[in-house]
Amino acid sequence: MKHKMKILVPVGFNEKPEELLDKAVSVAKKYNASIYVLHVIADMPKLTFYYDAYRLWENFRDSAIIETMDVLKKYIARMKESYNDIEPLVEVGEPATTILTKAEELNIDLIIMGHHIRTGLSHIIHQNTCERVVRHSSRPVLVLYLTEEP
Repeated sequence: MKHKMKILVPVGFNEKPEELLDKAVSVAKKYNASIYVLHVIADMPKLTFYYDAYRLWENFRDSAIIETMDVLKKYIARMKESYNDIEPLVEVGEPATTILTKAEELNIDLIIMGHHIRTGLSHIIHQNTCERVVRHSSRPVLVLYLTEEP
């Protein structure tokens, strides 16, 4: 039996998920692939002397996971009009590491990521998850350059 291709599409809500998902669906249609749409919520470091703050974070994190899953399901509902094999995933952790770990866990064949070109100080200030995934992934990564907001 032939292995069904699996595509992981990490999305952030500060970019345009629709544009990235539309392009991922067009790739998935060509290869009859399953799409896993992943959003990673950055975790707070566990500092024992800030126990109360961490407990507040845990409560916030739990509700953020539920709300994020709801948002992903709305994006996916729109996508399912044209492609049905899409599954939402929400994880908590450092984004690049979590994407790489999830790709290994799911035996992903291709990671499709969106990327905004930044230069100068903006490039230094904003950690670039996409660059880190490309650098450290054992899986192929397709980088789609996303349009900037006017």
